[in-house]
Amino acid sequence: MWNPLGYKELYRSLFKKHLARQEELLKKGRPVGWFFSFHPSELIYVFDVVSAFPEQYSAYCAARGSSMALIDEAISSGYSHFLCDYFKTTIGSIISPEKATKPLMPKPDFIVGTRALCVAHTEMAEVFARYYKVPRFFVNYPYWTKDSLRNVDELTKDAEWVDEFYLEYVISRLKKLVEFMEKIAGDFDEERMKEVFRISEKTSELLIEILKLMMSKPTPGSQREIGDLVFIAFFVLGSDYALEFCEKAYEKIKERVKKGEGVSEEKLRFLTFGIMPWHTLELYQYCESKGANFPVNLYVNASVHRVEAKDPFRSMAKRSFHFTNCDYSFLDSVIKTAKKADIDGALLLENTGCRITSAIIYPLAERLKEDLGVPSLILEAPQCDPRMMPIERAKTKIDAFIEALL
Repeated sequence: MWNPLGYKELYRSLFKKHLARQEELLKKGRPVGWFFSFHPSELIYVFDVVSAFPEQYSAYCAARGSSMALIDEAISSGYSHFLCDYFKTTIGSIISPEKATKPLMPKPDFIVGTRALCVAHTEMAEVFARYYKVPRFFVNYPYWTKDSLRNVDELTKDAEWVDEFYLEYVISRLKKLVEFMEKIAGDFDEERMKEVFRISEKTSELLIEILKLMMSKPTPGSQREIGDLVFIAFFVLGSDYALEFCEKAYEKIKERVKKGEGVSEEKLRFLTFGIMPWHTLELYQYCESKGANFPVNLYVNASVHRVEAKDPFRSMAKRSFHFTNCDYSFLDSVIKTAKKADIDGALLLENTGCRITSAIIYPLAERLKEDLGVPSLILEAPQCDPRMMPIERAKTKIDAFIEALL
């Protein structure tokens, strides 16, 4: 029996309030910005701009079934099949909006790119900015190594030590971003900044607590629900409606853990990593219905960080302290999480639609096996193109993996 937490109504309310904010600001003529994951999302609320997210919109298209046609449109227009799925889907929606899921993203007045994971965000932001003839700004975070960052907590992103030279570089770029947004959206309001970061701090703490509770026995929630937390962590962290969502979501999962209830009759505990296949989220439900639950989703974990309102610029820089933006020595923190969660196996998603996240898949599988004796099942699963992952073939592989472990 599959028994999810019941976050569906909470998400519906969250998205409704987010869209209402967008509509209100559009009526007021506020500027529209396009942003990417790991950007300092609090600034959206500090400057009261309309926000749109190509990655989130592409995931929405994949869930609604339009991404395949949009990807094909991009490829037929000369873009390579091997480019990012999110990029191809977004480009397809720009070239042929009639094929895209509605509502479309509003046209941008400016674009903010980041490099806190994806090296292609630079080019994506550049292509979109050229197409719409709008200004763009790029925040370049370092790729962290053991010489510049040490002993990072995999969930909170709290670090024992960080090289101040690199940290100050990031902070300088973030301050330049503030200057860029002032030219577009009006003067910077320091009091508004403090208020937004107070909200962001509370929301970030609740997200971390929810993910800690997910490691309880039995696993209390489904990845079909937990996976959407990335929308909050990446894109709306500084909003009052995100805080409201997290307060209610935390109470739901806390109560379930208190009662000792799980998402299913737990037989196995899996770690999972990879951008979620938004077109086939039933993959997680299929595993869970067979008693293979997911107390750890490293993709979701990577999206969160502990915000400190007293030091907003340092907090924005800390977004980049996740293991997929660090050298392989930072897998030590992942192994600690896996050990704490007491996992039996791992479901890892190799993704032709995202080469960056796929680069860590095999090193992660090796470390799990060598350090914990935990086997991995690696599935090819692009985030927006279901043709690369026939669901029945995936289910057959999952069945065999589960059978081997029981």
